[in-house]
Amino acid sequence: LSMRKYLDEWNVFDSLSRVSDFFRLSNAEFTKKDNDTYSLDVDGSCLYQDYEIARNRLMMRESNLYSEMHTSSKKGLKLRQWAKNRMPSYLNPEGIYSSHHLSELENMSPDDLHEEYGNVSLYNWVHAYQCLVELSKEELRKRFSSKKPIPLQVDRWLIIKSRENWLSFFKRKGMAEDVAKKVIGYFTFNSKSHDLNDCPFIPCVDGLCLMPALIAHSSATRSLMSLFGSKKISQAGKGRFHEQQFLRQVRAAGIKASPIETHANFQCDCVMLIDDHLIFTELKSNGQPIYYGKYYQQLCNIIGDSSLIYDGNNKLLRSYIEQIDRISTHYLNHLDIIINEFNLPVDWQPKGVHKIIVTTTMLGGKYHSDNVFVVDKYSLSSFLQRVPGVIFQNNEEGDRIKNIIDGYEHCTGEITIEKFLNYLYCLPSVSAVRKNIKKLTYSVRFDETLIYHPYYDSWAFGPYIRKEDERIN
Repeated sequence: LSMRKYLDEWNVFDSLSRVSDFFRLSNAEFTKKDNDTYSLDVDGSCLYQDYEIARNRLMMRESNLYSEMHTSSKKGLKLRQWAKNRMPSYLNPEGIYSSHHLSELENMSPDDLHEEYGNVSLYNWVHAYQCLVELSKEELRKRFSSKKPIPLQVDRWLIIKSRENWLSFFKRKGMAEDVAKKVIGYFTFNSKSHDLNDCPFIPCVDGLCLMPALIAHSSATRSLMSLFGSKKISQAGKGRFHEQQFLRQVRAAGIKASPIETHANFQCDCVMLIDDHLIFTELKSNGQPIYYGKYYQQLCNIIGDSSLIYDGNNKLLRSYIEQIDRISTHYLNHLDIIINEFNLPVDWQPKGVHKIIVTTTMLGGKYHSDNVFVVDKYSLSSFLQRVPGVIFQNNEEGDRIKNIIDGYEHCTGEITIEKFLNYLYCLPSVSAVRKNIKKLTYSVRFDETLIYHPYYDSWAFGPYIRKEDERIN
């Protein structure tokens, strides 16, 4: 029932899950050191480091957004005023931040958060989870402000209510009864749940219990993203929002762009035209894989593998690369469709043809393959918005100077095809994090067995680190 015991057990579970993932998905090798000690290691091409780079980039974006929402700068004040005028009045400051964060991860404007997932609006999802976070924080404040020791009894360390009382709790917070019932059902832990963060209600004899020591420190956004995936909650509109947002952003950058939908079997999400070069674009709304296995599967979907998986029509699933190759070949053989769409001269010919997959999944590596670029929308946004990454350093005189990070020089000035391609080749947002990532060795004890295993971290610290093996270039 204590937070410390839960975290200790979670650390063991997380480490064993990591060991399992290394063994299943990364060609890891076990070496027996003695009777009860084993060492697990992987080679330099291990995909797990890419996963950690992606997680790092996602957390940095989350941190930056949090700072923007809570700062007293003009941008922060503008964001909060915008939210006050446009978002539901029942959202507190943390709920406003979580809504902004969720809208960014789901490729929506905050206006679009009235969209329903599982017949519950995204605003209600955020509000419901944030209510549990606030309830848990208040419970902990009461405990730690008490001058009397709290007995080690279950009902004193958990929040236990009947389903009817939880329903009343959400209704008091402004939620409709039918919505509250759906939320309670989704929040209840079962065999499809991943952990107690995404499904915080534990069924018990007296109803449903909540562990405040855990939920008080939970991220509403990350927990909901995990919940949507683990319980396969319907997210039908996700792809549409990604396409709309991408087209707006590309056109705002002064690039000619249009979806091509003249043939049902050869729909192209977006064709861009830069300096008379055609860029066929496939947009994929995959969300953020919270766990390594999901990240691995996303890359299999992009690049393809040898699993020969069949779809519902008993046809082999195409990788994203195969899809864009097939679509681009069709329209190059029917160039008149492109010419008509962009009002080009009838004898027009492209100076070059390029293919790109833009995914909403934050990536941690370069996966360009078969003349197809693979990039996440966060990396591409920096280029389209002409926002170069910078680093502040002290010179010899001790003055603080601002330098553009290598690769971001392509994000300055007018957009050209040369800058566009060079940016895709180097992907500076990925390369910058990769330079700092370190391969560490962690250990986990399971009964009498001690297992050493690798861990990739771009800000290495903490008591569990045994040694630093190498810096990855």
